[in-house]
Amino acid sequence: MISLDKLVEIGFTLSQATDISLFFRNVGYLTVGTTCVKEGVEIPADNVLVIDSKDTLNAMLKSDSQEYMDISKVLVQKGNMNPNKGRVNAVILYLGTLTSGETWGDLLDEFIGVNANWAQLLISATVDADVKAIADKALENGRLFVGQIFSDDVANAVDENIAQQLKDLNNANTLLCYHTTANESLAAGLAGIMANPNLGAVGSLYSTVTDVTPEDYTATVNTNLDNQNVTYYSNVNSINGGSVTQYASPIVMGGYMINGEDAKRRYIRFYLDILMKARCIDFLKKKLTYEDVSADILLSMLKSVLKAGQTNGLIKKDSIV
Repeated sequence: MISLDKLVEIGFTLSQATDISLFFRNVGYLTVGTTCVKEGVEIPADNVLVIDSKDTLNAMLKSDSQEYMDISKVLVQKGNMNPNKGRVNAVILYLGTLTSGETWGDLLDEFIGVNANWAQLLISATVDADVKAIADKALENGRLFVGQIFSDDVANAVDENIAQQLKDLNNANTLLCYHTTANESLAAGLAGIMANPNLGAVGSLYSTVTDVTPEDYTATVNTNLDNQNVTYYSNVNSINGGSVTQYASPIVMGGYMINGEDAKRRYIRFYLDILMKARCIDFLKKKLTYEDVSADILLSMLKSVLKAGQTNGLIKKDSIV
């Protein structure tokens, strides 16, 4: 005889589940103004442009704009070899207008209001106050913010620098990068690599980022960045001394959210939390009567998320599900 539990388990299939994978694969990008947009491109009433390929990028944005260069760093990661192959679906670009008295945080609220179909956020700003305003609002709005700064205060661990401020606030949703090469966004490259239908399957640590220049720092700067949970891109070499640069490999170091949590772990928790909520809504839509079998169905639907996590390498195989 087939058990009731088995019937409940097979009664719910993935085809019945709401597919939200594009949300995890999309990257939001916030900027101010429209100067990056090519003449003749019609800007929609919601000020949102959806860029899903290099062809679309070339057609919409000026190649010398910071927005173009940043978004290109996201898209180019799709050409990487595994395990650094990006799976981004599209970059959702919001062209905000910063009026008197408004902050970048206010612009993020506006962006969320018109198009919130993205899990990770990038911005064109690198000013400390703007980065902090966005980090606060990203946490409030339940989004993952990949920010970038190039302040010497961070490299030198000056008291109350932006990294220390965010760390002290225990901001769990901000991955902060330090990169000084002009017009290069390490943050954008990492967002492109980590964009994935199974968000968290690919982490930032030890990644090789296409079209981003690795930077060599002093041991003191490396220690300062590590102690502040700031991510950076540098060369590592098994051989010390001169004339051995051909043996060096560029990799991302740090790989922690600003509050100290492993970035891959945070992304996995973010992914599972969203999926669990989605499955609960799928259950409610069934409009089942309240009885034991209904509870079993809900449990089965939630277990399906965890089992998929095991299949996709997000949860240990020997975990009890």
